[in-house]
Amino acid sequence: MFLNDLYHIISKESLEEVHVFTVRLNPEHRIYGAHFPGNPITPGACLLEMSRELASVALDKELILEKADNVKFLKGIHPGENPIIVFRLQVTVLEDRTWKVRTEILEGETLMTRMNLCLKETISV
Repeated sequence: MFLNDLYHIISKESLEEVHVFTVRLNPEHRIYGAHFPGNPITPGACLLEMSRELASVALDKELILEKADNVKFLKGIHPGENPIIVFRLQVTVLEDRTWKVRTEILEGETLMTRMNLCLKETISV
C-alpha cells in the first residue's frame, strides 16, 4: 500500500529471525500535507502498515494484520528532519501461517517506535 510511494527500501539484511530494513521516507507524499501541515509527522497507522508490508517482503508472503499490541510511539518521525529510518523486525512463527513480529523503528541509534504485530498469511482462492 505504501511501499514505493510513501517510502522506498534502501537496504535489507536478514539473519535468521531478524530482518533489518533501511528505508527512505518521501517527504512530498500527500499524507504529510494533512498530518500535520507545517510540521509533518509520519502517522502511527502508516508505521504499523509499513511494518506489515516489510514483514511480507521479509517472509515473501502476503500477510494481514490480526492484532497489534504494546505499540509505543516514543518520538515523532519527521520526514524532512529524518527521512532515513530503520525497521528492525524479529519474526517468530506462532502456528501454521501465523507470525509474531516485534518491530523497532530507529533513526540512527534512537528508538522512535516499537510494536508487536500478529500477522497471518492470506490464502489465495
